[in-house]
Amino acid sequence: MHAKRLSNLFTVFGTLAISIALMTGCGGGSGPKAVSKDIDVAALMDQLTSDNSQDRLNALIELGDGRENAAPALDLILETLTDDKDHKVREMAAYVLLQMGEKSAKPALPTLKEAFAKEKHPTVKINIVNAWNAIDPESSPSQGMSQTGP
Repeated sequence: MHAKRLSNLFTVFGTLAISIALMTGCGGGSGPKAVSKDIDVAALMDQLTSDNSQDRLNALIELGDGRENAAPALDLILETLTDDKDHKVREMAAYVLLQMGEKSAKPALPTLKEAFAKEKHPTVKINIVNAWNAIDPESSPSQGMSQTGP
């Protein structure tokens, strides 16, 4: 029983480490700078309140493409992150915060911390940590995870 739990824990942390490496560009830093897309934030906010989870997911994908242009929808994105019943929608909401970047998503940090504490789904937790890293890496739960030795 303990071996299975330990194996699951290693899987989650391994996935987390890989996700962080991918999100941070594996230290290369020479890739192209992401460009914000013009988006209709008001229409996407309406779509984000849909009863259909696929509509909400699609709205979040578009908001993520908008990067910092999605900032007016921040409160609704945070509400989606903490309250949506569909883990895929919550996962994408956290990813949108990462896409928005430090400046636009900084006000989300307290809610991210709360969401991290209550979230049970591992991939949602990973995206929360990735967003947290993008906003405030020093306070992130992954702080010090990649360090080795004393």
